[in-house]
Amino acid sequence: MMTKMNVKVCYLLPLILLLGLVSCGTQPDLEQPPTALKLPTLSTESSEEQRRPVTPTAQAVDLSHFQVPQHLAGLKLDGEIRTQRGRTLHYRSEDKKEQLSLTLSGLPTGWDNMPSERAVASYYSEARQRRVNEALQDSANALTILSETLLDLEGQPSAQAQMRWVERGRPIQNQSLLVTLIDGFYIRINNASYQQSSRWLLQQGKRALAEFKAAQKTVGS
Repeated sequence: MMTKMNVKVCYLLPLILLLGLVSCGTQPDLEQPPTALKLPTLSTESSEEQRRPVTPTAQAVDLSHFQVPQHLAGLKLDGEIRTQRGRTLHYRSEDKKEQLSLTLSGLPTGWDNMPSERAVASYYSEARQRRVNEALQDSANALTILSETLLDLEGQPSAQAQMRWVERGRPIQNQSLLVTLIDGFYIRINNASYQQSSRWLLQQGKRALAEFKAAQKTVGS
């Protein structure tokens, strides 16, 4: 497990962030990946070049076969955004204090033959860099990455992170991120709350993933 990293404090320092596929002390039964893997370098420079979007463009892919549950992890469907390259499902709690998004997309061009573990690590690294870039856009913002782990989740390579986000004029928000690759499709789950801890959110994200996968099997059976 990585130590805490606050982007607001460390952005002037050279930082090399390496993640191994290691067990997390809080969940030893789930996080026992077989081999070590290094993630690409995390940049915390505040230059204009680093603020540009860095995620590779996903290929246009047919995602219409995915079924959309009306509820995930106790949250209600609040809308969907569709493009040629992805689908994003938004869920919210009744009091709107908790939110979760589930994004479906295909592999970027040229990633078709990439090992699945590397594809997940690379996708996660780019998503993480985007969050860092967002934090650097305003000196009042602060992003603390509490933990990052690569693991085997129900037989699929996955990456997960717990984060804390501070934004001007708003209370501290806890967040989590879960990325996995199933049958050549990425599933990314982001959730956030002003009340629940990031660890609780990560468990909610795993529950949402399990329920989403179960909904696909139910329709296909």
